[in-house]
Amino acid sequence: MHVLESYALQNDLKIDKPFVYEKFFPLAIDKYITIDTSNLGTSALAYDHWQLVVDLIQPKLKEQKIQIIQLGNKNDTPLQNCYMAIGQCNFNQKAYIINKSLVHVSPNNESMHIASSFNKKCVALFSNNSFPSQFNPYWSEKERVEILSPDTTKKPSFNPNETPKSINEIKPERIAGKILNLAGIVAFVPEFETLRIGNAFNKKRVESTLTQLLDPEKLGVSSLIVRMDLNFNEEALKVQLKASPCSVITNRPFSTEILKQFSKRIVELVYYVEDDDIAGVDFINKVAEKSINCLLRSRATGDELNDYKLAYFDYGQVHQIPPKGQQDFKELKDKKKLYYKSNHFIIHNNSFYTSSAALLADEFFNIGVEDPSERQNKGFPSMEHEPQPVIDDPLFWEEEEHFHFFVRK
Repeated sequence: MHVLESYALQNDLKIDKPFVYEKFFPLAIDKYITIDTSNLGTSALAYDHWQLVVDLIQPKLKEQKIQIIQLGNKNDTPLQNCYMAIGQCNFNQKAYIINKSLVHVSPNNESMHIASSFNKKCVALFSNNSFPSQFNPYWSEKERVEILSPDTTKKPSFNPNETPKSINEIKPERIAGKILNLAGIVAFVPEFETLRIGNAFNKKRVESTLTQLLDPEKLGVSSLIVRMDLNFNEEALKVQLKASPCSVITNRPFSTEILKQFSKRIVELVYYVEDDDIAGVDFINKVAEKSINCLLRSRATGDELNDYKLAYFDYGQVHQIPPKGQQDFKELKDKKKLYYKSNHFIIHNNSFYTSSAALLADEFFNIGVEDPSERQNKGFPSMEHEPQPVIDDPLFWEEEEHFHFFVRK
């Protein structure tokens, strides 16, 4: 039974079609679909892969001169290639925009029901924290609505803060296909099939090997991550810390003068423990004295790891980086011709690398190559990049949470 019917039955009331007052909102476009990314403060309804959906539908919609308006709260992440209306509309202005849209897309929020009251074509996303039949668009004709929910046999959790979020199990290409179909674009065949999307893929991560000075704001991130473990350069570190606060990843102690001068500019220090010599322990002691937030990590196992834990016992837990491989992920197990796209970028010599493994593959190839024209460079000029073949290397799989894995059809 739909929740609306339950309320009506309990209160002896008749269900009627609602009247929603529309308030004018100025728009510079007239042919569009709407995507509302708001979630009513319920994290279980926050779909993390809207940008992948937009990337799939935008070229097809553009061919038909159809644009995309993003609705939502002011704290929602802006989507690229969308007309921005997030945080700008009240309830009635949102109704005005939705009533003029060709298709409305949203999770189970108030805008879905606004669209239903106007009998708009609608794609509605549900997590597995409720029964969709209890909350689906009540006033819509069935053929004008697509209800998408995770493919699962599990009973609903009724948890507003699921971990992991089941709504993220809905594949972007599935959503894109439903949107385009309702928009009258039926000749859509995705080039890939999503197998797995890492838990951190929706958050851009930018790292620097200190080969050039970078401005985090221009890169669209709040702070920069410096990879001293990939290129140990104390002078370049000083220059970058003068320019902007940074998180620092290192596997070697660096100058205590840098700690003294820039302790307030080091957001976090991640130290890869590779031995238990006194120099490393003494360095971490000085980091602690400066009240710098510090995380200790190690790839060691067994007795070697236990020795490290004892050596650094006074400064916190040494977190093991467990070895991973393709076979450790059920969605990827035994799959061939795997590709990935990354939201984790390492900037090295003015190129954007999509993983540490990709960067080190270039560096290894270029050992002893002096002629610049013969040097290998598989980096990209920007964060926009083509799908890349998976690199079956332990270092690559350490970063899997930042990748979108798929097979090409």
